Amino acid sequence: MISIIIPVYNTEKYLRRCIDSVLHSACDNFEILLVNDGSTDSSPAICEEYSRQDSRVKVIHQKNQGVSSARNTGLDHCHGEWIVFVDSDDFISKDFLSLIAKEIHQDKDLLLFDFSKHIAGQASAAYPVRTLTFQGKEMQELIRRILVPQPLYAGGSADFRTPCARAYRKYIIDRYSIRFSPGLTVGEDLLFNLEYQLRASSCAYTSIPVYYYDIHMGSATHGFRSGLLKNHARLLRQLKQLLEHCHMLPLLEPAYESYCLENLTYVLIWEVFSPLSPRSYRTKCRMCAAMQKNAIYRKAMKYNLKSGILPRKILVFFFRLKCYHMTSLICRVSYMHLKGNDF
Repeated sequence: MISIIIPVYNTEKYLRRCIDSVLHSACDNFEILLVNDGSTDSSPAICEEYSRQDSRVKVIHQKNQGVSSARNTGLDHCHGEWIVFVDSDDFISKDFLSLIAKEIHQDKDLLLFDFSKHIAGQASAAYPVRTLTFQGKEMQELIRRILVPQPLYAGGSADFRTPCARAYRKYIIDRYSIRFSPGLTVGEDLLFNLEYQLRASSCAYTSIPVYYYDIHMGSATHGFRSGLLKNHARLLRQLKQLLEHCHMLPLLEPAYESYCLENLTYVLIWEVFSPLSPRSYRTKCRMCAAMQKNAIYRKAMKYNLKSGILPRKILVFFFRLKCYHMTSLICRVSYMHLKGNDF
């Protein structure tokens, strides 16, 4: 059986589409866990409606605690051999679950598939199907891609940081007590996937788009994000502790340092020097000074010229020199460029 965990928070506009996409799957051996995370719209009523209509749909209500807590609640109550996460404003293809249930996948620990952006009225393009398998030491390449994202092949759309468009083994999650970190508001998916893939010994990737998402205007994910500095410092510490605990830091140190630099630039662009920040320039400089004192960032900046794209190298270069006026200018340009590309 496959457990589909769907955190729900104020998504009444998209929720029916999401649930229907699962119920219309070619494979019917599944359970749906709708975890209502304190919604204030009609989402709870919609969840209850589907639960009354189909015994495979279970509803759990909780006070608003965030998506990590909602997913953890689903993990605490699911019974399937495979676990799939779906966001309530997205939807899945009819064959997603049947691909998971294929006999050739039953000896694998992790299954990866492709994403597709949903555009109303436009059919998905057809591409040749590729199938890749990984096991043993080959799994290190997949772990590295969590820290330094790279497609498995040109044109591939697998995402190594999200928990969606993939299937996890419940016994691995239970054996190692793997959970999402409620203390993180950004990066909790990356941390969860890293911990899981450090424990998994095999993986199959199939280049079939099975997960469809919309880009909603005004998304909070890519605007001014107060609290990123503290969140990302905590995230880096937890990542390092996890890699050290699994004795993988020496093997993955360049990738980890590259991620630290990505983390640093993300904080600079989306919080410290975001055009939407209400903070004074003096406050922003104090935040930069605090980042300069962070031992993890200081070490990572020594790797700046060895990895990453040129714009990031330039930004980190001026930041390291404490040229904050130039750092601010580069961040503002980067912000406008990223917003213009729907990031």
